This record gives sequence, structure tokens and C-alpha cells, in this order.
Amino acid sequence: MLGVTLDSRNLGGPEQEHITLSITHSSELLSDGSTRGGALEAISGEVLTRRSLEVSPTSFITIISIILGVALGLLAQNTFPAPSPLIAVQSASLLLLFACTFYYYLSMSIVLRWAPSFVDCSAPFLIASLEIPPAYFLGHVAAWNGWLSALFLSVAAGVYSTIKYSPISHFGGDRQPQEMWHRLQRELTYGLVVGALFLGALGLLAQFAPAGEMWWGFTGCVAELATLVMIVARMELRMSQIHAYYGVDRPPFN
Repeated sequence: MLGVTLDSRNLGGPEQEHITLSITHSSELLSDGSTRGGALEAISGEVLTRRSLEVSPTSFITIISIILGVALGLLAQNTFPAPSPLIAVQSASLLLLFACTFYYYLSMSIVLRWAPSFVDCSAPFLIASLEIPPAYFLGHVAAWNGWLSALFLSVAAGVYSTIKYSPISHFGGDRQPQEMWHRLQRELTYGLVVGALFLGALGLLAQFAPAGEMWWGFTGCVAELATLVMIVARMELRMSQIHAYYGVDRPPFN
């Protein structure tokens, strides 16, 4: 590091001022000959690549785990005080949703790697944190179905944007595995949109036809579970195909 020192002296009168500029090294040598604040490893293109590969997936999985841990704690807190058949089914549905979220991010971090930006860092907070409020809506059919509908639409937008952020460079210039990955993202997007529309309709029915609220609630759970089953089934199939393309043994539901 460099330090700059300004030495201002009055020479010959108030209107004459001499300024001395000196540059000094602010890094000090320690007794063992090392430099204070010295680098363990100098920066380079190879070092930046390796650090991004090491830090990026671990950071994503850690943040997702923390957010899902908060959601799981709130889910348990709001489930056990006043359990009912509907609340039990809604809680189990949310638990499976948490598992699917973790599964998707884990799979994506295996296939894709890039130097993270602010957008990448904020995405887990913006999307995964939307899974926290449903824990407060247990037993409230219109709110629960409506929020899950909005959540699925948000997730669909995030999943579809993954197509843009997975250029052919991630696949070594080979277009076939890239197309497998893009096909998976499109399939997940379409399934999420259909599930969101169905849940939104059930939320409206629960709001304006409260006489059948219990049935709208259980049907909403079935719709959410059906969407999750679709997600897992498509991901297991496509991920097994991608792994098989590169000669890695990873059969569906291994």
C-alpha cells in the first residue's frame, strides 16, 4: 500500500507557500520479514476462477438453508398449537415445498457455475423468502392458496430466467446438453404457471364461496403437491439424462 504525505511550510511570507509531496510505503515489515496485510495468494485469472467455483455454490446453498430453516421453524411453531386435518396437510405440503426448493438450487449449482453478481446474491432472498409467509396462513384457505399462487408465479419467472444465464459456455460448447437443461427449465416454468393459475382460482373460490372453504383448502394442497411431483419427476429425468450424456451414472430417483 502507498501513503501520501503533504508537508506545507511557510517560506518567506504569508503569500509564499511551499508544498512538499512525499510518497511512502504504509506496509510495514514485521520482525519475521513478512509484510503487514500481505496477500496469501496473488490475484490472477486462474485464482479468480477457482475462488468463484469454490465460493459461489457454497454461498447459495448456505443462504437457501438459512432461509428454509427460518421457514421450517415458523411452520412448526404455527402447526402444533392448534392442529387440524387441513393444517396438517398444508404443513406437510409446505415441508415438501422446502425440500423441492433445496433440491432445485443444489442441482443448479452442480450444472451451472459463474462469478456471482448482486442479482445472483439477491435472488435467493427475493424468491426463497416468499416461502416464509404461508406458515402464517395455515388454516386460512384463501390466503394460503393465493400466496402459493403468487409464489409459484415468482418461481416460474426465476426458473425461466435461468435459460438466459446458462449459455453454451457452461456446457463446453456442446449444444445438446444445453438444450436438455433449457428444456427442463421450460417444462418447470409451464408446470409452475399452471399450478399457480389453479391455486389462484381456488383462492378466489375460497374467498367468494366460503361454504366450501374446507374443500377448496384440501384441493389447493392437492394442486400444490401435484405441481411438486411434476417438478421432481421432470428434474429427475432431465438430470439423469444430462449426467448420462457426460458418462456419469445417475439414474432417476437413485
